[in-house]
Amino acid sequence: MTFAELSERRNKLMNDATTLARTKDITIEQRQQVKRMLADVDDLEEQRSVAQRIEAFEAEQRAFTRPPRGNLSETVVDAEAQKRALRNFICGEKRDLGVGAVAGNITGGSQLVAPAFYPLLTAAQQAYGGLVNIVNQRTTDTGASMKVGFVNDVTDGLQSWAEDSAASTVDPTLSTETSNTEMYNTGVILVTLEELQDSFFDLDAFIRDAFGQRLYRGLAKYISQGSTSGNYISYLTGATSGATSANPTAIGYVDIAALYASLDPAYVSNATWVMNSATRGALIGVTDTLGRPLFIPSPNAGAFDTLLGRPVVLDQFAPNIGAGNKALAFGDFKAGYTLRSVGQFEIAKDPYTYLISKGAVAFIGYGRGGSFVTDAGTHPIKVLTQHA
Repeated sequence: MTFAELSERRNKLMNDATTLARTKDITIEQRQQVKRMLADVDDLEEQRSVAQRIEAFEAEQRAFTRPPRGNLSETVVDAEAQKRALRNFICGEKRDLGVGAVAGNITGGSQLVAPAFYPLLTAAQQAYGGLVNIVNQRTTDTGASMKVGFVNDVTDGLQSWAEDSAASTVDPTLSTETSNTEMYNTGVILVTLEELQDSFFDLDAFIRDAFGQRLYRGLAKYISQGSTSGNYISYLTGATSGATSANPTAIGYVDIAALYASLDPAYVSNATWVMNSATRGALIGVTDTLGRPLFIPSPNAGAFDTLLGRPVVLDQFAPNIGAGNKALAFGDFKAGYTLRSVGQFEIAKDPYTYLISKGAVAFIGYGRGGSFVTDAGTHPIKVLTQHA
């Protein structure tokens, strides 16, 4: 089974296990089923690792043993025989075989040496997708408008009850909001017929990887900034200001402590700090009142990935530190924000639309979804507002 097939099975099994684990009033049998499913996921992870190594090895071998283009039925000449033929030609040929360009009957030596080819496609790298992994995710069968209900009963407790008197009516505060969805796409990638026939690289895998990165990068931007239609809501829009910095262009220890303290303890145990890398760089040098750095390097990764004991996730779409900006957020993003997907992300191949006009086949990734803030009134996500 290929790496892609194993990944698809792993993802489906993990989604099923997640859905079952979040079932309300889950039974003991269902919990045992979730454990078995997670054990199967671990087994698939091992198989994926093996398959990935094998496919990488096979690709490496193909890179150095790829037959020449043209008639694929032709016999590939032994490499040593090719070297001997070239050596015999050079030793027996009386013409100038220098490294210069071809001129008249003189053959330039550069024409006898095939250029080398680096067998890896180097891709530009950019951080993305961190936000997608920390928010709550929900998949629905349809994209119809969905009512989301909230209840806030945190201010109600016990009250004295005098003898021979009626109890007061204290109803919980109920509210709703509506979740809507929209279609999105990755943009079209055109591959010419010549490329499909002659490409050295695995184009299918390349396109899948490119679309997967576009998907996560796009969803991360929607979570951070929202979409133009408003069906994806920015977590910054739904967050509540927990503190205001003393300095409009810097964040100090007192500001961080104030933001931490503003979050209800019910959310702290699952809370995450969110900021962009520029803000993290500015905070690396911040110390507490005893001179100890707030950022603690991970003993395993060596990265500055925790702040006051809670993990840090980078959002490269978050604003920089600046007057009036909200460069630092802290909260339980699974409790405070839900990313909604309708069905699964799909990749479509169109062999017809661009065939005549460009001699190309089109590929596009697409899906449907939305998001909504899940704040029932106690504000799971807080932000630090820079002083104006």
